[in-house]
Amino acid sequence: MDRTFAEDVGDWLVAQADDLLQVGGTKQLMGLDWTVLPEVWPPDPATEVFTSALPFGPGTRFLEIGCGAGVTSVMAARNGCERVVAADINPAAVANTELNAKAHGVGDRVEALTSDLFHEFAPTDVFDLIVSNPPLVRAREDRAYDRPIERSVFDPGYGIHQRFFDEVKPHLAEDGRIFMNTSDTMGDPKSIVALAVRMGFAVRKHHSNRIEIPGSLIGWTPAVAAAADEHGLVHIDSSIYEFQLI
Repeated sequence: MDRTFAEDVGDWLVAQADDLLQVGGTKQLMGLDWTVLPEVWPPDPATEVFTSALPFGPGTRFLEIGCGAGVTSVMAARNGCERVVAADINPAAVANTELNAKAHGVGDRVEALTSDLFHEFAPTDVFDLIVSNPPLVRAREDRAYDRPIERSVFDPGYGIHQRFFDEVKPHLAEDGRIFMNTSDTMGDPKSIVALAVRMGFAVRKHHSNRIEIPGSLIGWTPAVAAAADEHGLVHIDSSIYEFQLI
């Protein structure tokens, strides 16, 4: 079966992150330095776009599903959210979030825990703002992972997205909001919107962004060549969607 453009870009993203995934390091975003531990998906400019678009505010009970190195949760605490919880299925990401929270002065205000989506949450854990930057690529349902970190990029059959909307309702406060990042180019926003609507959510597009990448950097696979413009650039469009229960 022919590979898709999204799969090619996803594999390229994993390769780009490989040095930090193996040995860790430091990234600079939002005017701050962020430690990245080995086997934690590193934050990137898309993380900054996502974080900057969120409506943080005093008194907000905030939950991030898939916290990675903790950038978004740390910024939520620094922007006055009343309670901040950061969850990730990867224990290294949880440790990384605790490390960055302490480094940026909010170690006592960020709760980090290892959880497969909402599995470790009590029914009384309710939040005003739930955010997630999940795997972008809707991979084929039979895709096998060569490495666990590929789960940060690929979601076979959008099973993670399905489970998210199946499990989120008990943890969303009345008038609470969900913000989720997706990619118009690498993902399947129409399916996400349709799924959310079936589950009783109203949906609106909150923010859009586009980046351009030289196709030569990704590699001239047939799918990349077909997607490139006359200047050899491929355009990656992403969007943040807001969900509220009707």
